[in-house]
Amino acid sequence: MRVLITNDDGIHARGIQALAKEISKNHEVIIVAPREQKSASSHSISIHEPIRVKEEKLEGLPVKAYSVVGTPADCTQLGVSLLGKDIDLVLSGINRGINCGTDILYSGTVSAAIEGAIYNIPSIAVSMEVDWEKEDEDYEKAAKWAGRIIESAYQSCKRKTVVLNLNIPHVDERAIKGLKVCKLGKSTYQTEYVLIEEKDDKVYTIKGTRNKIEEEDSDLYYISQGYVTLTPLHFDFTHFELLEEVEAHFNQTF
Repeated sequence: MRVLITNDDGIHARGIQALAKEISKNHEVIIVAPREQKSASSHSISIHEPIRVKEEKLEGLPVKAYSVVGTPADCTQLGVSLLGKDIDLVLSGINRGINCGTDILYSGTVSAAIEGAIYNIPSIAVSMEVDWEKEDEDYEKAAKWAGRIIESAYQSCKRKTVVLNLNIPHVDERAIKGLKVCKLGKSTYQTEYVLIEEKDDKVYTIKGTRNKIEEEDSDLYYISQGYVTLTPLHFDFTHFELLEEVEAHFNQTF
């Protein structure tokens, strides 16, 4: 299987290299990833600036690798349309930090996977919970889970427009309780804006604390309980349950 691996943390991030090392054991891998950190870039693409591409040599990884001055979605598009050939699967990650709940709307990691699904390529986003005060995360643990999910999904779940969103908790590998397939939770934050400069512009830094998890059947809840979570996503935001109701209302109005 030909696998395109990308991310939003940048081509030199430990997560993407651990993932490529694991997946290349059994599959043909090409890496196309941002040259610099591009977290929280959502599904932005480059339309006003040229995209720069450079072939990279990554130590210990005998795979084709390219860095891109562009967004994660740009990387997927380049990998599928220009740099790769007949890609069977798009794999985005391993992100430093979970992408759960409505936070996926901000995530470059998830958006890079969704870009693959838009072009009918099965895609998986992989993220891992971390202690932000330390640099002690075990990406090999997450890479192994990604490998297991890939093999199972490719054999039995080949819906080309669906993205599987995989999150691994920050616990010892032996302490993981199992896998939960579940819905997205709702991520809201208590946001604090700290004024650090006041001249022509007021300059703020932002500090956010996640509010209490309210839904006990969501990805946010199960991650907090030590489970790996898997959520199927789709790029079509249509609220199908309301289509007929909205149509009836506006047909009467106009």
